Amino acid sequence: MTNAILNKKLNDLKDIGFFDNLIIERGIEKEFFRIDPEGNISEKSHPNSLGSALTNKFITTDFAEAQLELVTPIFEDLDELYDFLYSLHVFSAKNLKDEEMLWPFSMPPTIKDESAINLGYYHQSNIGLLKHVYRRGLKTRYGPSMQCVSGMHYNFSLKKESFQKLISDTDQCAIDDAYLGLIRNFKRIFWFILIQFGQTNVVDKSFVKGRNHTLKNLNDTDLYSEFATSLRMSDIGYQSKAQQSLDIKYNSLSSFLEKIKFAITSPYPEFEGMGLKNNNGDYHQISSGIIQIENEFYDSIRPKRPSVGGVRPYEMLKKLGIEYLEIRGVDISPFDIVGISKDQIRFLDLILIYCLIMPSPAITPEEKKLIDENDKNAIYKGRDENTLIVIDNKKVNIRSATKSIIKDLKNLATFFVNSDEMTSSIISTIEMEKGLLPENSFHNDSLVKAKQNMSELVSSDCKYFDIIKKESESSLEELTKMPTNTKTEMNDYVKNYNKNL
Repeated sequence: MTNAILNKKLNDLKDIGFFDNLIIERGIEKEFFRIDPEGNISEKSHPNSLGSALTNKFITTDFAEAQLELVTPIFEDLDELYDFLYSLHVFSAKNLKDEEMLWPFSMPPTIKDESAINLGYYHQSNIGLLKHVYRRGLKTRYGPSMQCVSGMHYNFSLKKESFQKLISDTDQCAIDDAYLGLIRNFKRIFWFILIQFGQTNVVDKSFVKGRNHTLKNLNDTDLYSEFATSLRMSDIGYQSKAQQSLDIKYNSLSSFLEKIKFAITSPYPEFEGMGLKNNNGDYHQISSGIIQIENEFYDSIRPKRPSVGGVRPYEMLKKLGIEYLEIRGVDISPFDIVGISKDQIRFLDLILIYCLIMPSPAITPEEKKLIDENDKNAIYKGRDENTLIVIDNKKVNIRSATKSIIKDLKNLATFFVNSDEMTSSIISTIEMEKGLLPENSFHNDSLVKAKQNMSELVSSDCKYFDIIKKESESSLEELTKMPTNTKTEMNDYVKNYNKNL
């Protein structure tokens, strides 16, 4: 990615009015934990006051009952997106019980007893059991602690009218190719994203109990890696050795879908050995495949299209193509009460537009290995100025490579209608403190932060409170109207879920 190529592309796009009519659609999904007054993961069920985790489109749960997932609608206006996410935090905080609070970091608090982590439960129905068994499968395969890692998911797309200025043909195949090109370039510079958005270089010792690791003692309760950016994305974080063999390169949508289908339908020996049912005869995996369902595929970025009418994600993508991209490699920021600032969102937009407009050749097997190696170096040594990565088949200093991308992004920012805001977002994000070490302990310092956040949230007014409240109430009504299924029906549904893929 050279400046000459970027400059020509930017001027060409300026001449045809691309930036004048650029409309970005954005959404955010945030996972994080409810904690008790001592900072431990709550053992209580998902509060009724937040609505039904199955039918509420704004507030649900992820792996555990205590792991909230807040989901915004799609917004074209960045301020409105932030306001809605803030409103979700205010509503959640005001509807917690028993002095519970919201954990402000991606890495979990002290985990005293893995068995006390209650898996997400939804409803006595086919889909309710499927969602629960999927979580049993995650617990069985990877252990509960790993699943207690949380993060920000940033959903990004362009309006079709904006694509008309970028690509000559705006049929779905051309849009798919454009998004895939973005994904490949994002993968190429993910080491850069890790440096800018990584906030997890310290973990409580309980998180890696019984697991191999290379972390050092920081104090009596914590482990750390001095130059790490995002241990959340490391081998001890949200990773799967089984999936590494998939070798997904995003060179075409069809090849991606073939890999996903293969991953779902191909038994993995380790998971096959665990059996589909536990000693009580209940399903504890949907399947013995490399992944149970599409959502189990882990990556820093994924092509997506929402499921409609119960049609599964694989079929939606195959039939209708890519609607948006889900950016998953972003840690929760403790420096903003919602976990991501407006400037960080603008900065992400810049990075994604940069990845979209630059040339993006197919990723070769050799380049894939270099990409993975760069990511590993950035995860563990990204804040060491002596770290080397490989760019254009040459070893370069990671700090020098970072400065080069920042220079490109500052250049890109000047072409935006709101150029001053976009430029400021770069400065704000790169100057943000990262990799902070706790003064006391990770658990205790985070608990102090949780209390501060809670105090602000419960005393705040917010723009979308009534809309969120109405959705929570109507989700409970909707749940009562859902038909229940017998145990036999639910088990048959789980058993046959992947058969017709």
